[in-house]
Amino acid sequence: MQELAMSQPELLDDVGLVWRVPEETPRLRYVLRVLCELWTHIPYKVIPAIQWDVQKVPTGWQVIDYGTPELGEAHLRLPYSGFIAQSRIDNLIPPWDEGGFFPGEGDFRWDLPAMVFYVLTLYPLYQWRYGYDEWGLYAWHRAPFYEAPFWREPFLLQRWYELLNRLEIRLPKPDFTWEIGWDIDHFYLWKGRGGLRWWLGGIRHRDLHKRLRVRWGGEKDPYDTLEMITRTFSPAHARFFFLLSDKHRRDSLVSPFHPAIKQAAQELIRQGYAVGLHPSFMSREMPELIQREKALLEEWIGISVTQSRQHYLRFWVPSTFEALSAAGIKEDFSVAFPQRSGFLLGTTLPVPFYRVDKEKELPLLLWGPALMDRVFIDTAPQEELRKEIQRLMEVGRTVGGRLHFIWHNSTWDYLPRELFTK
Repeated sequence: MQELAMSQPELLDDVGLVWRVPEETPRLRYVLRVLCELWTHIPYKVIPAIQWDVQKVPTGWQVIDYGTPELGEAHLRLPYSGFIAQSRIDNLIPPWDEGGFFPGEGDFRWDLPAMVFYVLTLYPLYQWRYGYDEWGLYAWHRAPFYEAPFWREPFLLQRWYELLNRLEIRLPKPDFTWEIGWDIDHFYLWKGRGGLRWWLGGIRHRDLHKRLRVRWGGEKDPYDTLEMITRTFSPAHARFFFLLSDKHRRDSLVSPFHPAIKQAAQELIRQGYAVGLHPSFMSREMPELIQREKALLEEWIGISVTQSRQHYLRFWVPSTFEALSAAGIKEDFSVAFPQRSGFLLGTTLPVPFYRVDKEKELPLLLWGPALMDRVFIDTAPQEELRKEIQRLMEVGRTVGGRLHFIWHNSTWDYLPRELFTK
């Protein structure tokens, strides 16, 4: 697992946070572990109201009052909605404003722990009531908060930085990096295929002559782009996800046993690229396919496969991520908006998957892609795609972390490569 570099200033030896709370709950422990321990390495402790004693506050540490104003002064008071103390799952759609969920009264504008838990755990998907789209994906575009402006930014990370700034805790941001995750859905468009469907497709699309030229070596297959990708992007800026199934009509056009696919995966490993699994279309409904396809990829590349992205971004919460974790996947890159750009997880940093229904954290990190190629290729002019990539790059440089783009070997020609290589 790759880790982002994070320098830790000496001032943190004497500075930390005391969270004074009504009670310490599993949900609150998860949120503070992510914010303080995983994202910013800030020492902290949680003191429930019943145990409060001002003498327990270490010298130089600052007190955040989170729902306990009756216990006296604090360096900062957060709004407290009570959501973080709940142990049930319901159809909650919290209030929001231009900066995030759970606005309230206090020295800070939002109930930050509640907002973080609601977003990072994909809480609304446990009682989802807005249906699914044509591919069976959660229809985020029907949710009332879908058009909220904060999704354009890594707003959870931004709000956390703002809170620390209010306390005059200045931290260096994590190093910024960007990468393109290449989904290899169809290794070839025409090459390596045959049968009646191939011939009829050529007649229907009036491109049979091109298909034959590709088959006979007179023309390069349109999807045969791996060599160009690796020539352009180093292992620091690219990772690859292989789809190894042709069982469903939405799966690969090429057999997963085609020798060129095996050779390509092996060569990528040899060159130092990260290679992960792209579980097949039906792996959501049939999670046993994940382990089967993962084993095939591992057989080919000779090392353990620990990264994945769901084909068509199809997943169910929490069952798909439970299945991925059980199969040995450690990092997943599936949690992205299917019909817009933006930060569905509200951050550019890793998110441990938390099962809300079991109040349990799994050994699986989620990374939230900020943009998928098809969102703009299918609906907007090329110039809009360029502008959005430039905007996201600037956002990433501002907050730090890892900015991840979803692309396909089949859409290589649509990538504005000069934005990444200049």
